[in-house]
Amino acid sequence: MFDIGIIGAGPAGYVAAIKAAQNGLKVIIFDKQHIGGTCLNKGCIPTKTILHSCSVFQEVKNSAKYGIISENTSFDFAKIQERQKSISEKIRKNLTGLIKSYGIEIVEEEAFIKDKNTITANHQSYEVKNIIIATGSKPNKINFKGNYTDNFVLTSDDVLNLTELPSSILIVGSGAIGIEWARIFSTLGVKVTVVEMMEQLMPAADFEISERIGRLFKRSRIDVYTSTTIEEIQGNKVTLSNGKMIETDKILLGAGRLPEINYDNLSDKLKINKFIDVDNCFKTNIDNIYAIGDVNGISMLAHSASRQAENVIEYIVKGKCLPFNKNLVPAVIYGTPEIAYIGKTEQTLKAENVEYKKSNFPISALGKAYADDKTEGFVKILADKNDKILGAHIISEEASAMIQQIAIAMANNLSTKDIQKVIYAHPTYSEALFESILALDNMAVHIPQNK
Repeated sequence: MFDIGIIGAGPAGYVAAIKAAQNGLKVIIFDKQHIGGTCLNKGCIPTKTILHSCSVFQEVKNSAKYGIISENTSFDFAKIQERQKSISEKIRKNLTGLIKSYGIEIVEEEAFIKDKNTITANHQSYEVKNIIIATGSKPNKINFKGNYTDNFVLTSDDVLNLTELPSSILIVGSGAIGIEWARIFSTLGVKVTVVEMMEQLMPAADFEISERIGRLFKRSRIDVYTSTTIEEIQGNKVTLSNGKMIETDKILLGAGRLPEINYDNLSDKLKINKFIDVDNCFKTNIDNIYAIGDVNGISMLAHSASRQAENVIEYIVKGKCLPFNKNLVPAVIYGTPEIAYIGKTEQTLKAENVEYKKSNFPISALGKAYADDKTEGFVKILADKNDKILGAHIISEEASAMIQQIAIAMANNLSTKDIQKVIYAHPTYSEALFESILALDNMAVHIPQNK
């Protein structure tokens, strides 16, 4: 008998497996597709690999301003796709070896829960003391009114298998998927239109981030329609709810994800309300069955899944229920410039009638930004009257690294006065964090004083 049977080998499942093995437990893990889950195979890693190719292309195309002469710059989309697939494959191979190094048994078959102590896969049964469901999520497919071919509407899975670029694409949704793919396609010369049903781009982001992205998209000739949905599709002609008709080669769905749920005859016993219901320890309504990662819907990010995995093993091994505060989970959207945020937005604080102060330091005030020709963006900090950070919102080169500094401060309950004690290296982008912290008290050095 295994101590733990884990269904799903993405960031939730494989981290749980390794942490359990580190605690001396006998573990078996199942996955019906590829080790690494959506993040490694269909999400984080492939898209970031493509975005890096886009970044290199942009830099080379604009290299003359840096004194580097490069003529007739072009790209090979087939090679870009080949590279993202080969990198995912390499990481997957390394990850599989890592998991096996802990003595964890891997079964690459679809698994089903027969009962609370039995998992079946490929007509075999495996006895387990505890079950962790970490099956992740899948793209949200939308059936639109009208007539169109099956391959006209793509999911985020489908787009990774394109062999050639469309000349135009309409992207539905402006979360991480929509924003990143809009940047990719636009950089590679595709005409991009983004349709968002909410009032602002990136609905989860602070309104100032949304406004800045809107301006950047306009500069990149990306058309944006907010408070808008698709009414009907006829062939390649798309009618929007605002009455506008757009002709496009493809549609990409970037409008959220759904939990991957298929638990055979146990599905009517688990409490499921779209996502699997869990308590603060990630336990379902069945005592020895847990659900972590995207499938519980608490925070659908890879790093959230990994932290939930650590917490659930701590509970199984030691009976200790560690807190998981999604307000302390940073979010990053990649491309140029990067976007990162954590905590509350300004509009949320206003809606909750929370008293706050704010600062907004422009990246264009940094020497490093000028040296790199990356002057776009800002760092925005929101804090309460006791100088505790409520939220941070960054659009800048290296935003993904900078947001971690704020995450550390918030997780350790550090005040802005504590951060002011830190000496920041010069020249760096992180200086913008320091200046934004100082600006909360109107003490920033490199912007004019407010009077």
